[in-house]
Amino acid sequence: MTATAPSPANNLTSDDRKVGLLTDLPAHVRIWLYKTTRDLSKAEQNLVRDRGAEFSGTWAAHGTPLDAAVDVLNDRFVVVAVDEDQALASGCSIDRSVGFIKQLEHDLNLMLTDRMIVVYEHDDKVASCRLQDLPELLAQGHLTAETMVFDDQVSTIGDLRERFRVPLRSTWLERYL
Repeated sequence: MTATAPSPANNLTSDDRKVGLLTDLPAHVRIWLYKTTRDLSKAEQNLVRDRGAEFSGTWAAHGTPLDAAVDVLNDRFVVVAVDEDQALASGCSIDRSVGFIKQLEHDLNLMLTDRMIVVYEHDDKVASCRLQDLPELLAQGHLTAETMVFDDQVSTIGDLRERFRVPLRSTWLERYL
């Protein structure tokens, strides 16, 4: 798999590259999720996908190319995926992926690595808050146990499909209820 954008502009067809969207990947594929506090514009999403295609096309572990993809979900999440059946992502290769994300942060002037952000749905839109604001938002009734949140701790494509968007009560955030 190589990074692909869900647009007709991406026409990779060479035999040495398997093209597929995140939705086409097997459940065992390992992922890392990075989130923003705001929606990425279409131009920013295209930049992420284009840079992701460049990155995943050269990403390797100890000289072995990694079967990887980069995509944007829900306008707020950058997903880096790697099929470790072919080759395991090692410490150095994982560091390289973090470097890729840090460069995106710099180029887009935003934070993707802030783990203190909670992304949730409110009034049919994706919103976010700081973790320290969660108790107050719950007390005010702005958020409830049934509020759909995005669990950024999922680690595989299978988890992404099954428990990425779940009620707050079904995540580690339930301790704030």
